[in-house]
Amino acid sequence: MSPFLLGFTLVVAVLILVGLHRVWVGPTVFDRLIAVALLTVNGVIVLVLLGFLFERPAFYLDIALAYALLAFVLPIAISRYFERPEPREVRDHPSPGDAPGEEVDR
Repeated sequence: MSPFLLGFTLVVAVLILVGLHRVWVGPTVFDRLIAVALLTVNGVIVLVLLGFLFERPAFYLDIALAYALLAFVLPIAISRYFERPEPREVRDHPSPGDAPGEEVDR
């Protein structure tokens, strides 16, 4: 094991913890989505570094590639979901401005 790779892996693991803090505390949904994207990138880096640390890079690189593809689609899908406008409120009766002459108790 290379001490440099081990140290770099630990630094990236600490960055993952910082990203988890942002996911937990993030003021808006979109800040949290950006933090999740950051976590996935750091996760891919950790997988690649672990592959080299354990001297099995082919195995870990395959897993990292699959994880990266999923990580690419996830924030896009979630942001598209939160980007939709809210559905309009359905009223059982017309408002006073809709039908002239009719008053509605509220």
